[in-house]
Amino acid sequence: MKRALILVTVWVLVISANAQKVLTRKEIYRINCEAVVQIYVNDIFSGTGFIASADGVVMTANHVVTTRDSGFRQYATDIKVLVFRNGKAAPYPATPVSAQVSDDQTNYDSAVLKIAASGLPHVILGNWDEIDIADPLLIIPSFPGIGCIMLEGIVSSKAAFQTSFGPKLVNTILFQSPVRNGFSGSPIFSLKGRVVGIEDTKVFGIAPALDALRTKWASTSSKGKVLMFGIDVPASFVELINNLDLNLISGLGSGVDIGYAKQEKGGKINNRVFSLFPGNTLFKTLPGLSPRLKRSACAC
Repeated sequence: MKRALILVTVWVLVISANAQKVLTRKEIYRINCEAVVQIYVNDIFSGTGFIASADGVVMTANHVVTTRDSGFRQYATDIKVLVFRNGKAAPYPATPVSAQVSDDQTNYDSAVLKIAASGLPHVILGNWDEIDIADPLLIIPSFPGIGCIMLEGIVSSKAAFQTSFGPKLVNTILFQSPVRNGFSGSPIFSLKGRVVGIEDTKVFGIAPALDALRTKWASTSSKGKVLMFGIDVPASFVELINNLDLNLISGLGSGVDIGYAKQEKGGKINNRVFSLFPGNTLFKTLPGLSPRLKRSACAC
């Protein structure tokens, strides 16, 4: 009888402990907002990231901190991380943990940075097993002039996937949520409040198509001007593409593998996260954070 009572008690405690692991949306936002950072390349907003340890380890998407011209295989020369504490923003110079961009780093589109700081708020890293089909996910980007934004999506599928970044398959989560340029590198949370993926807008949807068009029109522009009623047609199309890329909420957004970034910190898992959202809509252009930390058509 005592043994049965003990087993029942233990079972109740286990159920209670598991129930306590699920956080409310407000709790996840409140706990993690200050761990979400903005990343600037050459003083231009390039995307989002998140602090993964109190001593200044920052994770983001690889294309946020590398150059488009190099095929995202060379770091930008000047990377800064903007950290928000108690309503105040502080920029920190950031150094990539890996001195060179490896094939895997490009393939998984994940990068790990280090800033010289301590006592920072940070996220807790999760794993693939925390989410399943029909589970909700939360995404927290940070945008100039706004700060933290909380989005929610529903897991639609889980599968192995290959993208244009490289040949290796990665565990993939498909989910519904609106995403836009500048959200790349954002943490994606399970309802346990742990990060299970890194948002990425460059894998699916309108952004890759705009990248291809930008390359074609930029090539045309380099061969000379084509004027129509005094307007440089190629240059105008490139400007239009840049504005669309900057301000369009994609109907088919995407996220990336957190596993490679975790391996850089000694982790073991590989998960990639993608998002699907029906319909496109324009997003109003917002003023930059400051004249120096200005916004442009970023590669995020």
